[in-house]
Amino acid sequence: MPGQDSGFRGVSLKNGLVDEVEKFVKEHHEYKNTADFIHEAVRVRIEELRRAESNKKALPRFEHFNMGANGVRITDRKIKLIADIYFKPQGIFCDLDKADDCEHIDFALTVPEIRDIIRKHKKEGWKLPDV
Repeated sequence: MPGQDSGFRGVSLKNGLVDEVEKFVKEHHEYKNTADFIHEAVRVRIEELRRAESNKKALPRFEHFNMGANGVRITDRKIKLIADIYFKPQGIFCDLDKADDCEHIDFALTVPEIRDIIRKHKKEGWKLPDV
């Protein structure tokens, strides 16, 4: 067993998991031993989690999809919900917030394609925000 100053530390694993790893290592000779396999598995998993974390950071909080003449759906990654924004002759409405003025609507009003739809409806007399 390596000493305290050797740069190694011990961890405890359930017997069943170690048995599975030992069996796998015997069948797959690219690993020298159980510790070699576990070291590689942990390193790969940490890389996966870091990649996922950096991808999550790269995604914007809001994203629009499923846009049509009468509304749009906005993904809100912060709260992990979808906001349905409706365009109606009497105004604009966010079904998630049950409001006609919220951050989902504010975001929707920044999207050029949505602004075009709103301008078209305003020309038809709909009571929508100025964009």
